[in-house]
Amino acid sequence: MAETHAHTIHSDGMVPPRELVRAAARIGVGVLCITDHDTMAGVPEAVEAGREFGVEVVAGEEVTTAGPAKVHVLGLFIDRPVRMGMPVMDTIAAIRDRGGVAVLAHPFMPTFFASMTPAALRRLILRERLDGIELRHTCPTTRGRIAALDAFYAAHGESLGAALGASDSHFGAHDLGRVVTAFPGQGAADLRRAIAGRQTRPLAPFRIPAGPPAAMRLRQQARSLGWLSWQRLRGRVGRAEA
Repeated sequence: MAETHAHTIHSDGMVPPRELVRAAARIGVGVLCITDHDTMAGVPEAVEAGREFGVEVVAGEEVTTAGPAKVHVLGLFIDRPVRMGMPVMDTIAAIRDRGGVAVLAHPFMPTFFASMTPAALRRLILRERLDGIELRHTCPTTRGRIAALDAFYAAHGESLGAALGASDSHFGAHDLGRVVTAFPGQGAADLRRAIAGRQTRPLAPFRIPAGPPAAMRLRQQARSLGWLSWQRLRGRVGRAEA
């Protein structure tokens, strides 16, 4: 099993990379993708912890694309960060230039920010094929939108790439592994081959943790809207070369 979308304190997550990796080991997740917002600063610590706990860590980043929608694209298996604020097509190209695969994060959400709409996704795949898409995720949505995403994938799967499932974890053991990606094999190399061959499938739910305390949720929101935004303004996050 793989957790393909997880955050640490290096962006708006609430746990250090080592704690996140340890949580993955405890629940039986063998491959963990570290995908902090617009930074890869947590990857080295996570890789080291992975050796200790027996978890293969994939270097990744959740890249914020250009406004106004600022759609999020996951870069998995990348060897260096991708700059935020580029158009989606340029972001996909930059991810691939870094040896990675480009996965569309949490599409069809009922929000304008961070998620791609059906119309925008239809326009995108006329120009560029994705490597994967989060067919199941834990961001707020509706049953109707889930059904619409399933229908869209059934009609356009070749252009959308592999179907993934991800927790978008921000709280470590409190929410890691709610949704995971199943694939043939065990390790990170097997995951990459499965994405390339569209042999992945989302498992939802994989586990149902109790969830974080309310106070922790509030601190996370403050970190996301306050601290992380400030880091971006200061140029400490998101300014990698394209």
